[in-house]
Amino acid sequence: MKKLRIAFLSYRSNPYSGGQGIYVKYVTKALVDLGHEVTVFSGPPYPDLDSRVKLEVVPSLDLYSKDSKFKDVKLKDLLIPINFFEWFSINSGGFAEPYTFGKRIKKILKNRLDEFDVIHDNQSLCYELLFFQKKIPLVTTIHHPISKDLKFQLKSTKSIFLKLLMIRWHSFLRMQIRVAKKLKSVIVVSKSSKQDIHEDFGLKKEVMKVILNGIDTEAFFPDNNVTKIPFRIVTTASADVPLKGLDYLLEAFSKVIKIFPESTLQVIGSSKKGGHTSRKIKDLNIKDKVHFNKDLTFKEVRDLYCSSDVVVIPSLYEGFGFAIGEAMACRVPVITTSGGAIPEVIGNCGITVAPGNSEELAEAMLKLLPDENLKKSLAEKGFKRIIEHLQWKEVAKLMTERYEEEIKRMIH
Repeated sequence: MKKLRIAFLSYRSNPYSGGQGIYVKYVTKALVDLGHEVTVFSGPPYPDLDSRVKLEVVPSLDLYSKDSKFKDVKLKDLLIPINFFEWFSINSGGFAEPYTFGKRIKKILKNRLDEFDVIHDNQSLCYELLFFQKKIPLVTTIHHPISKDLKFQLKSTKSIFLKLLMIRWHSFLRMQIRVAKKLKSVIVVSKSSKQDIHEDFGLKKEVMKVILNGIDTEAFFPDNNVTKIPFRIVTTASADVPLKGLDYLLEAFSKVIKIFPESTLQVIGSSKKGGHTSRKIKDLNIKDKVHFNKDLTFKEVRDLYCSSDVVVIPSLYEGFGFAIGEAMACRVPVITTSGGAIPEVIGNCGITVAPGNSEELAEAMLKLLPDENLKKSLAEKGFKRIIEHLQWKEVAKLMTERYEEEIKRMIH
């Protein structure tokens, strides 16, 4: 296998929240383990990378980290046209980062293409990819079509004003769809995503190759030193993000505590004070039983999984579903839904229910919580599945094949 020089593009790469940041961290580590040379070009928040992976930062205004997106900007920064566009777009309800990342990365890379054998884009889907594709082998990962997020958000709100704001925020989708249709080599992370991208983005199926993600079994593993807490339910769900299905879990949990009052719900994620989720918890009268845990390290997340009796992931849709795999790697029984690619991750190693069905979630929890034999059986099957089928080293090998195919295609 020839050693390749890979430029890996990621417009935002938070390693502790969101699948894209996790993907950058582990794909690049697995690629350098195979002997490749990898340079990540990332906008903020920046990734947490293996020491052998180079990082070149692509600074932006990073307005989402500011207290005030409007005021906390230096005037001299706004005199730069691309910065002003980003500032104006975000303050008028748009999400400009994929577009502005494209402008910045072209400026950085256009005269340095001879330093690399291949470019791998992590779903920025910016216009500049079409420029790069003519000059150098290009492979793009599309995790899932963001159009699915928009669809679920529009469905979950009745306010016309809020619907218009959501459509405005997702205006970058027009760019992503236009670019995606013209790409020649795309990696998708599940068969479900492949079908959804074909339907929503119009990509031909023959340009897409399914490479399931891996799970970091060095960070997530069964830890016998962590005390298991009976009737502790753990979930990982972004509050106020309809796609994650937390509403349905809260409704189900309010039924569970009537039968098992000692039950508690630990949420890996944050909750906005006075937001929709906070109001829902108050209305269900379960405030003392639900606890949010934010800004956790990988060890703290693993400890929560390992301490749980059951992990419940109520997502309405997942392009892959890292949290499900991480819980399985910790040898914990999982209840989840059949939304998107989840069945491809969990197989027959957990209990799956229909997405958006609090009754079925409650029934599953009431069945599993008191059944020690079923919990043990599902936990063992899930752990075995991760070890045998979902490893990052296999992802990197398949990715290398994809790179080599694209390199050959350009030569011929």
